[in-house]
Amino acid sequence: MSGKIHISVMGLPSSGKTTFLAALWHMVREGGANTVLSFDGLSQGNYEHLNVLAKRWRSGTIQQRTQVSGAKAVTMRLKDADDHKVEVSFPDLPGEDFSRMWERRELDKGMLETLTASSLVLMINGDTIKLPAWLVEWNMLQSKMRIAPSKNEAVEWSADLAPTQVRIVDLLQMLMSGELNIGRRRLAILISAWDKVEGDGLTPAEILESKLPLLNQYLRSGRDSWNWKVWGLSAQGGVYEDPDKGESFAETDRLRDLERPSDRIKVVDGGALCSDLTKPLKWLID
Repeated sequence: MSGKIHISVMGLPSSGKTTFLAALWHMVREGGANTVLSFDGLSQGNYEHLNVLAKRWRSGTIQQRTQVSGAKAVTMRLKDADDHKVEVSFPDLPGEDFSRMWERRELDKGMLETLTASSLVLMINGDTIKLPAWLVEWNMLQSKMRIAPSKNEAVEWSADLAPTQVRIVDLLQMLMSGELNIGRRRLAILISAWDKVEGDGLTPAEILESKLPLLNQYLRSGRDSWNWKVWGLSAQGGVYEDPDKGESFAETDRLRDLERPSDRIKVVDGGALCSDLTKPLKWLID
């Protein structure tokens, strides 16, 4: 491994990027943490802001959008046991920007460095994945669009109706075309909110195959030169509370009672479980 290694973290709205950042910031700075990558410095970002995010994460409080909006980009330097270094960037780009890029078919030049990183982390909220649209889903869409099933009325299409996996596949294809195409790249797919889907008894690869079949087929076909791998990730470990709603959960109390906050993290690699969320990042630079 030589030269500068750069990892960009991206995802559609509500994919868990801020929670991942908060948990990562805590873990790489936690005394005695057992991680394959350790903290080496902050290239871009604000310590105070990151400490606030980590404090909310430790307290079991959700990262509210109104409190994290306007945050500037964060780039932290990490290193492995052999002193190989990597920069991990969390761009100041909300998930809505990625959605708009897909919807409008336009590239924001300010995103060029982010989208041409040699390695990417793609976060997908496992709790909001919709199964392939069979008849029952179509009937639900008809209801939302206020169409009587017996009528054949023309309805204006909206990008909001597009399935998650369609957006993701199209975005990945865009990243491998035109000025964004830098050749073979690594892609770590993190299925977040794993605590919400682990009850299905499936591995991350099986979740990808069963709930995101189009994405699974695209990646396995080798149409574009992605070197990819999928993990399950729960950066929270369970439900967090919204203080504005006066919420109080026994499950959140259990998480707070853990001796080490990092023990609440779940990283699933096949059938293996650990709490080191730097492992997918390490895979990206190996």
